[in-house]
Amino acid sequence: MKYSSISILCAALTASASAFVSPRTVVPIAHENGFCPTTIAAAANQGRCRSNYSFLKAAQEDSLDVVIHDLLKISDFVYSFANVRRIVKENEGEQRSTSRWFGEKYTVAFDTPALILTQDGAQEQSKDKLFKYVVTPDAIKLFMEKNRKWFKEPVTDGNAGDWEFDKTVTEKTEPFLLEAAVDAATKDNMKIVDYDDEFCKGKGGLVYGVVVNLTRKWITVAFRGTIGSTDIMTDRDFRLDHESLFESEDDIFVSGGKPGTHMGFTTYLCDEKKGDQDGRKCLDRILSCVNEEFKSNPDVVGKDFDLYVTGHSLGGGLANLFAFKAAQLKAKDDESVKYLPEKITALSYASPCVGNDDYNKEFQYLEKKGNLRHVRIANEQDVVPTNNIIAPASLAIKGNSKLYTQNGVNLHLHPDKEVEVDYRATKDCWSQLSVTKSLNAHMVTEYYKRVELLANKKVYQQTVEELYNAAGDFTN
Repeated sequence: MKYSSISILCAALTASASAFVSPRTVVPIAHENGFCPTTIAAAANQGRCRSNYSFLKAAQEDSLDVVIHDLLKISDFVYSFANVRRIVKENEGEQRSTSRWFGEKYTVAFDTPALILTQDGAQEQSKDKLFKYVVTPDAIKLFMEKNRKWFKEPVTDGNAGDWEFDKTVTEKTEPFLLEAAVDAATKDNMKIVDYDDEFCKGKGGLVYGVVVNLTRKWITVAFRGTIGSTDIMTDRDFRLDHESLFESEDDIFVSGGKPGTHMGFTTYLCDEKKGDQDGRKCLDRILSCVNEEFKSNPDVVGKDFDLYVTGHSLGGGLANLFAFKAAQLKAKDDESVKYLPEKITALSYASPCVGNDDYNKEFQYLEKKGNLRHVRIANEQDVVPTNNIIAPASLAIKGNSKLYTQNGVNLHLHPDKEVEVDYRATKDCWSQLSVTKSLNAHMVTEYYKRVELLANKKVYQQTVEELYNAAGDFTN
């Protein structure tokens, strides 16, 4: 399941989390003239429509109509890809049975697992990457086509549940939803240059991917969100870490403050990366990987690529912190980010608060300098992006959530009207809590529906810079 501990705990006021997983809902697509089709489906969705805007039709490459959709899909993909890879790694070559007691025994043999698992490749291992060679959407699509019989896709749209190994080895002719998503990605010249889930188990752990999009001229770092108890323990640690991202006085630009960040999320990024040749932090390893792509990748060098950072839920919080640290180092002219672009842009979905007021002042300093941008997408009634968490949920967390605030420009999405645009717009838990709707509002599926509402079309025609100018100054 893709939700954080806070949403579970708030929903637990009256019911179990599993009761809130919504079935697949189809939202009609608008005609070219911008009007919704007058169908039963449209009526059932109370007039809601998905925009018919194609990514390739967007007027400007950095317009929201491009990035907000593409990065949501990448944020969703990092969940699914980790699940698929886990199933292959856990079952390849193992003895299994079609049923528990009297089933037929067989040995699991995936067809061409090297399409998505690179560890057996003859290529030299980079110290900055888990991948030995790039993986493309075409390769993932081909692997899924060859191996459908080994998988059970989640029953909810958007892969909100967990993929499972199909022990019955049932042949399937219909493509999985993941295949359709990957097929859409093949329209861009896209390469996954790294995807690190090496030490992640079913209970969670830091998972991220680095994607080079040659069509868009982007490099994207995407972090996975919450999946299990390990992540939940991370989510609930609201103690302030004043040191990991601010190791020296040179790291603090605004005098007189004591910036602090979410202990759980910061620990994920700043713990030593297991197996790293140089004993580096996870954060430093990722930065080195990305910096090397900008420095040495012949498809990227000298071509004015942008850097985006993204993620959903926990992944959105990690995206905030990672983008901040990259921008902080860039503002200091640090050698470790020498080849990164001057501006780092984060787009987060359902991101929790990650720091205190003094962290926000540091964040704003980098915004004013032009090194950092953050577009924070949050659904109405999603409690995960809130502060001031109420009892009894507050009893389950460490630290004080009242000390936290949000950063960047907020796009606050409603189910049936135009998005609200404001700067920061931190909301408290009580204002967003709905016993019957909050958990569903946090799901990736619901973010897809609201992001794609036709009512948001006008807002999406803006660039990130135009959005910042419209949202207000950097001092409130």
